[in-house]
Amino acid sequence: MGIVIRQSLKASVGSYIGVGIGIINQLYVSLAFLSEDQLAISRLLLENSMLFAAFAHLGTPFIADRFFGYFRDDKTRNNGFLGFLLAFPLIGIGLFVAVYLGFEQQIKDYFAEKSAKLIPYHILVIPFTIFWIYISVLEAYCRNNARIAIPTFVREVYLKLANVLVILMFGLGWYSFDWMIYLVVGIHGLAVVILLFYIYQLGKFSLQFDFSQLKGGLFRQMLYFGLFIVMGGVGTQVVYFIDRTMLSGGVGLKDAAIFIIATYIAGIIEIPRKTITQISTPLVSNSLRQNDMAHVQELYHKSSLNQLLAGGFVFLLIWANIDSIFSILPKAEIYSQGKMVVLLLASAKLFEMATGVNGEIINYSRYFRYATYLMIVMACLAIGANSYFIPRYGINGAALATTITTLIFALSKVGMVWIFFRILPFTFSGVKAVAVLALVYGVSLLLPEWGGSFWLTLLSIAVRSLILAGLFAALVLWLRVSEDVNGLVGSLWGRVQTFRRR
Repeated sequence: MGIVIRQSLKASVGSYIGVGIGIINQLYVSLAFLSEDQLAISRLLLENSMLFAAFAHLGTPFIADRFFGYFRDDKTRNNGFLGFLLAFPLIGIGLFVAVYLGFEQQIKDYFAEKSAKLIPYHILVIPFTIFWIYISVLEAYCRNNARIAIPTFVREVYLKLANVLVILMFGLGWYSFDWMIYLVVGIHGLAVVILLFYIYQLGKFSLQFDFSQLKGGLFRQMLYFGLFIVMGGVGTQVVYFIDRTMLSGGVGLKDAAIFIIATYIAGIIEIPRKTITQISTPLVSNSLRQNDMAHVQELYHKSSLNQLLAGGFVFLLIWANIDSIFSILPKAEIYSQGKMVVLLLASAKLFEMATGVNGEIINYSRYFRYATYLMIVMACLAIGANSYFIPRYGINGAALATTITTLIFALSKVGMVWIFFRILPFTFSGVKAVAVLALVYGVSLLLPEWGGSFWLTLLSIAVRSLILAGLFAALVLWLRVSEDVNGLVGSLWGRVQTFRRR
């Protein structure tokens, strides 16, 4: 797990720069320059394209993770495996385009009553989806070549910064909202070009894939694995994204916009999981392939603990300052209605993080088909729960539906890993982590809050956060909650001492 922490730290730099840009974009620029309807339209196009990409790529990114070892060879640029990874999704893209255009009228009818303003832009989901497919595929190829920093930078910094600039120029009146949407789609296409160029610069670019290598039933295994995983991937995207689509169709774009902003705030706690999982996935896959269950268990335990610490810390800072955060947002009186959504979704996400890399363990083992069955059930549960709760409780109902689905999903994965491998993610160190988080939160209730102006409120958030961060770090290190964290701090301190002696 030490390598996971070190590699994740490097990728986290780009991720948290992206978080900073994302916060500026989502919580200020977008709110200041876009109406609620415009914000909802732009986000729904993005998120629906990610939903469709989850099945249109036919599981190609996951095939790369699971089967890359069969083609790894630096001398031959991995036997041109990149060529296969770029060609295989074309089948799914063709099917997706045919189905989407075939149901175009039904899509228009669904949004016609409550969200008619979305209809003129819905066709842009097609190129948006294609770009997301290849971003995911190229990231997977880079990941398996032990290169995650630049792909992370492209996704977390370039895309978010470009999006900020596009919205700012729209806000300044340089072009219409239509052109803003076209440019948002275009910057994702440019991201694909950037990743291809990066792979070329690494010396890993080759499209000369020898299809004779897919012998001995290997292609059948890859296809079977990919199709099963893609069914699970669709379920995952449905669980996490169907709520805002159902809100827009059933309640309206304004409520969808409030929900989207609250979801964004809650989703900040997931940044550490994304980076830890990104580097853990090849390690989990390789350990399972070698039947090294001791290493799998180590990854499972440490991912659970470190994700709980990182996610819990971010959740703590957000919830300790939640009223101040909402008060400084543009149109605060509208978007502060999402406070309960933040609490419900962030709590569910934190619990899911605390269960570690259970999804990766299942997906890259011989039991991967059970993850697909589970995701199909979860997708049905998500649709049913949203259908029940949204008409009754609006945005809070959507949050409650997603929370229930997420908790059942996380517990189900823990149960599966226990049944199949007899290992659990939780350790005594996790209990210490929860105790530290509870203690620090208790201290946050005693700290004063200042308000009255934007800068005073911002200063209040900064001071409170610094005090809580210092206390949290001190307790984690003193109680030795995580050996990885203590080891990392010790290593950094040793380097500082060595530098001083020079």
